[in-house]
Amino acid sequence: MKLKLIAATLLLTLSMTAVSCGGDTTTEHPDTTTADTAAVTEVQPIDVPTLAQTLAASCAFSEELMANNAYLENHLYGFAVDTCVSYAAYVPAGITPEEVLVFEAKTEDDAKALQEKLTSYVDYQVAQYSDYAPGQVPKLDKPVIAVKGCTVVYVISEDNAAAAGVVKGLIG
Repeated sequence: MKLKLIAATLLLTLSMTAVSCGGDTTTEHPDTTTADTAAVTEVQPIDVPTLAQTLAASCAFSEELMANNAYLENHLYGFAVDTCVSYAAYVPAGITPEEVLVFEAKTEDDAKALQEKLTSYVDYQVAQYSDYAPGQVPKLDKPVIAVKGCTVVYVISEDNAAAAGVVKGLIG
């Protein structure tokens, strides 16, 4: 099982060497006068469901997380899902703030706005858990909220420092 996880993580890492908003192109022009020789490289968008699944399998959680995109559509994050091209959520069945959320926003500005909403959501979670499950609050001390281009990753886990390392290894 561990070998499969390592292979999946390696494959995902290799496939995501050029993470961006998708659709962007870069053109390299050689020092010749012939425009026909210009090379165009298409930057591939991130595979959001695979990244979310890999994070859910690779990070430490107190209980198993389940894929549940409807959770994003009906929860309190305060953003419109129509600002995203794709999104995926892995959430717990129990009372814990642990979760994995991955988004591909339509624009980098949408990604930054989403980052701000998620930061505010952490503050909301701290207030809520302080009242009814104070033992969960330390998990919210250093959340993983990473943005690269249009990709936004949010992870709350048993070990956020290790989760941050996993995220960095996957999206840079």
